Amino acid sequence: MDKALLTRNDNIQTSRFEMPGGFMSGVHFGSTDQPIKLVFLHANGFHGLAYRTLLEGLGVHVLALDLRGHGHTALPTDKPYSFYNYGQDVATFLQRHMRHPVALAGHSLGAGAAIFAAETAPEKIKKVLAFDPIVLPAFLRVLMRPKLGRAYLKQNFPLARSTARRRDEFSSYQDVFRRYHKRGPFKAFPDAALWDYVAGGFVEHKGGVRLACRPLWEQSNYITQSENLTKAMVKLPSHSHLIVTAYIKGANRWVRTLARKRPDLQLEYSAELDHFFPILNPEFSANALTQIIRE
Repeated sequence: MDKALLTRNDNIQTSRFEMPGGFMSGVHFGSTDQPIKLVFLHANGFHGLAYRTLLEGLGVHVLALDLRGHGHTALPTDKPYSFYNYGQDVATFLQRHMRHPVALAGHSLGAGAAIFAAETAPEKIKKVLAFDPIVLPAFLRVLMRPKLGRAYLKQNFPLARSTARRRDEFSSYQDVFRRYHKRGPFKAFPDAALWDYVAGGFVEHKGGVRLACRPLWEQSNYITQSENLTKAMVKLPSHSHLIVTAYIKGANRWVRTLARKRPDLQLEYSAELDHFFPILNPEFSANALTQIIRE
């Protein structure tokens, strides 16, 4: 491996923020002498450092949080969490630790958390930028409400089933990088982005490393999203921005409906963008972030 990759995160600055039951961890990008302008929330199974290639060049102080059960955050994971629950965590964080309103952005699960956080703590959020928020079909949301439905999805929803089978332990960070390199969901990741994912997504364990986001926790996040996220979108701050892909079939329909209800929102739908576009296309994504920071 390139030595520059191995050492690229050696000087990254992190912080811990006290929360009920433990603490949230966050990664800082930009000048920490300046107030935080943007708080960023990651996708399921990811963490704040994974978005370094997107966030470090924005020219402002950015805080990328590790959500509950992810990265280096230490909060209880004894019950399933939904977008709404994650949003409550973020709202609590903002109310406790942000003295001034900030722009709030997130990807996938993080986008859903940002949308619900804005509903709970509007006084702390200027605008929301949601990268590919996940709006599931109504029948799936209904199925996710009872335990029996979630048990069925664990066995029959391909993404949930494969996530639970993820290999959890490796001999080293370098071993993880070699095994993930150009494979599966990481096949298009640039080397720097993949190393950032590995560096922040694994912790030392029994002489090797293991996933910081445990496979069963990651799995539970795929089968506990029963809320109607579009209802919360209607309450977003004025001129918030959503960028939506075809990752979930039928997304273009709810985007059109939301546009009629909230014509002030900036809504973009693209069937060409990959779900991981914030990492795979950081220039495009950074332009959107810069827009909500500066407006």
